[in-house]
Amino acid sequence: MKLRNIILSLSIASMAFLASCGDSSSSNPKPTISLKAGAGYVATTGNINMGSVITFNVIATAGSDAMKNIVITAKLANGSTKTLLDTALTTKNIDFTKSIASQGAVGDDVVYTFTANDNNGESASTAITTSIIPEELSLDGVADQKVYNALAVGFNSAYNLETGQPISSGSPGVKDIIDKTPTGAAQWANTWGSGNGSKFVKCTSNDYGNAEGTGYLYNLWVAGKTKATDQISGMKDGDVYLVKTGQAVTFGLYILKITDVVDLPEAGNQNDYIVFDYKKFTP
Repeated sequence: MKLRNIILSLSIASMAFLASCGDSSSSNPKPTISLKAGAGYVATTGNINMGSVITFNVIATAGSDAMKNIVITAKLANGSTKTLLDTALTTKNIDFTKSIASQGAVGDDVVYTFTANDNNGESASTAITTSIIPEELSLDGVADQKVYNALAVGFNSAYNLETGQPISSGSPGVKDIIDKTPTGAAQWANTWGSGNGSKFVKCTSNDYGNAEGTGYLYNLWVAGKTKATDQISGMKDGDVYLVKTGQAVTFGLYILKITDVVDLPEAGNQNDYIVFDYKKFTP
C-alpha cells in the first residue's frame, strides 16, 4: 500500500510539472498597430483603381521600450506573398506614411498585412483587402492570330495575349495560351491551357460584339469568375472566351473569338491550328 501511494504521488507531481511546462502563454505586453483614416489614405477594405498609387498612414506603439520593425506584405491572387516594407526601428512610437504602387491586376483581391514586431518578442497585425477595378478605357482589336498543335514542327503553339505575340519556345510565364496536345499523341487534342495560370471563361458572341472598354471585360470577369477553368477543350468556330492572364500586368483581361478550327485528318499530319481574333487594352 505504501509503495502504491508513493507511485501515485509521483505520478500526480509529474503531471503537474508537465502541465506547467506546456503553458507557453507569454505575459509580455504586445505592441499595437493601426491604420489612420483620412484624406488620401487607404485604411479599410475597398476598391482600388488599376495602376494607382496608394498611401497608408501606419501608427504603432511598442509594448516594451522599443519596436523591432514594421513589416508590410501583400498577398496576391496567385497565393504568393510579397514584402513591400521591412524597416528596422529603435523607437517606442511610430507614425509614418508609405506610398506604393497598387499590387495585382484587374479582378484581383490583394490582402495587405501590417505587422509590428516588438523587441520583447511579441507582435501584432492588422490587414485590409483591396479589389482592383479598371478605369474605363477603350480596347484595341487584334485579328487572325494562330495557335498550332504542340506537335507541329516549326510552328507556334503558344501565345502572349499582352504583347500580341505567337510563341514557339521560351519562358512559360508569358504563355497565356498553350496547346496541350501531349507528346506522342496520335491526334490533336484541341485543348488550350497556359504556362502562367491564366483562367478561361466561356462567353457569348454578343459579349464579344459589345466589348468596347475595360469596364465591360471587368464586369464579365466578376460575373463569370466562379466558372473560370484552367483549360478549355473542343473549341469550334464562333466560340468566345474571356481570358484572365496569370502575368503581372496592369489590366490582364482579354476577350477572344475563335474564327476557324483546322483539324487535319491525314495520319501523321500534326499541323492543326486554331485562328482567333481578340480585344485587349493597350497601356
